[in-house]
Amino acid sequence: MADTYKRAVFVGPKQIRFDDVPVPHPGPRQVVVKVKACALCTWEQRMYTGEEHFYPLAGGHEVAGELVEVGTQVYTDAKIGDRVMAGPLTRCGYCESCRRGLDNICDNSFKRFRDTDVPGPAGLAEYILLEDYQLYKAGNDVSFEEISLSEPVACVMRSIRQANLQRGDDVVILGAGIMGLLHVTLAKMASTRVIVSEPNPERAAFARKMGADDIIDPLNEDFVERVKALTGGRGANHLFTAVSIASAVEQAVAAAAKGGRIAVYASIHPKPAKITIDPNPFHGKEITLTGTMSQDKEDVRQAVKMISAGLIDLKPFISLTLPLEKLEEGLQAALRPDTYRVIMTM
Repeated sequence: MADTYKRAVFVGPKQIRFDDVPVPHPGPRQVVVKVKACALCTWEQRMYTGEEHFYPLAGGHEVAGELVEVGTQVYTDAKIGDRVMAGPLTRCGYCESCRRGLDNICDNSFKRFRDTDVPGPAGLAEYILLEDYQLYKAGNDVSFEEISLSEPVACVMRSIRQANLQRGDDVVILGAGIMGLLHVTLAKMASTRVIVSEPNPERAAFARKMGADDIIDPLNEDFVERVKALTGGRGANHLFTAVSIASAVEQAVAAAAKGGRIAVYASIHPKPAKITIDPNPFHGKEITLTGTMSQDKEDVRQAVKMISAGLIDLKPFISLTLPLEKLEEGLQAALRPDTYRVIMTM
């Protein structure tokens, strides 16, 4: 193992610095992973454009790699050299949220959980230091690129699990970016009828290819009326907003069936955002407006198991792979509407 490694740091809008830092060695309850692939999430894209400001930040949280060193008190079935998913989300285990089973929104998630000169998950690097609970063994015959998508799959897994879909339900997904399409994939696995709302014709066509039963063009069709027409006038049982537009939430509420559930999956931008809705349908139709954030440990476990067993095909979502030194090129590609996930390799 080398003495130093390269790590990417966001230092300002469209400003990336590459640091040479000492290779870490694990404490008793820590592990070191040699990063092989790190996917570029919308969060990193917003940091790059300056839409979100938290500088300096060592970004990168969709991480796969090879286990290279294990602390003396780590108990894992992963062996040195195994392929692993690195889930750098903080789950302190002690705060009120963690103890209530909400470790996906740990009260300490944005606090430094280890000594480091730059805060952040730090997956855009050649090595990553993890706490033992952040390590998940993956299949050694699965590509690192697919394993790196365990994190976004787990986030959608939480969204789908919380919805408690029933076979035959009418499901509407607003937005056919990668997160919307992962909703399509998992909702179809639950034997539901899936309707996708997407104005971009190329993305709409891809959604159809990935299993969507019907497509709505919200720019040229009345979204609410179209949903009702496709559901016998009832509206949809479940609606997931996978776009960062506040009006999409308003539309989803209006298109919900009696007892329907609207899940705000994507964060809304720019912040702060507001929506205006009539509260009476919550009373008269018993609909629910809720949302999900990140993933808990069970979501990650299921995602990694599914990917490792080949139960979900993620290859269509991998638009481009580039070496870490071409991170800026990768971010620019990720911002284009014709890409889904761009993955940096090490």
